[in-house]
Amino acid sequence: MPIFKPSQIAHSIYEIDGDALQRAGIKGIILDWNNTLMKKNAESVSDALITWLKNFQSRYAIKLIIVSNSKPPTQENVLINEIPALFEAGKPKKKAFINALNILGTRRNETAVIGNGIITDLWGGNRLGMYTIFVSPSWTKPHFIGMVKRLVVKVLRV
Repeated sequence: MPIFKPSQIAHSIYEIDGDALQRAGIKGIILDWNNTLMKKNAESVSDALITWLKNFQSRYAIKLIIVSNSKPPTQENVLINEIPALFEAGKPKKKAFINALNILGTRRNETAVIGNGIITDLWGGNRLGMYTIFVSPSWTKPHFIGMVKRLVVKVLRV
C-alpha cells in the first residue's frame, strides 16, 4: 500500500505550502488538470486560480507543468498559455512523467506531483520516487468512485 500513499494530503492546491516544498528540495511540480486545477468540464479558469499560480510562480523558484490524461481544452485557456502542458499524457505510464521531467529540467527526487488521482497521480509519481500530494477538491460531488477514494485515503493515513 505505500505505493499509493501520498507524501502529503491537501483539500485543494490553495493549501500547498511552497516554502515547505522549497525546503524539501522541490524544484518542479507536475500538476493534474481535471478536478485538481479545474473542475471537470469547466469552461474557464477561475480568477482565484490564476492569481494563486501567478503568486506561486513569482514567489518560488519552482517550475510548473500541467500533465493530464484529458484532451486539451477546446477554447483558448489563459492558464495553458502561462504554464507548459501535456494533454492526453497517458498517466500513470512512466513516459508521461519522464516527458514532464524533461520539460521541467528536474530530477525525480526534486519533483512533486499534485493531483486527485490515486492511480494516475499518486501511484504514477510514487513509483518514480517523486514527492506526491493528494488533493481532494471541494467541488467533487460525492459518488461511488469518490467514496472509494476517500476510503483508500483514510486507510493510507493509518
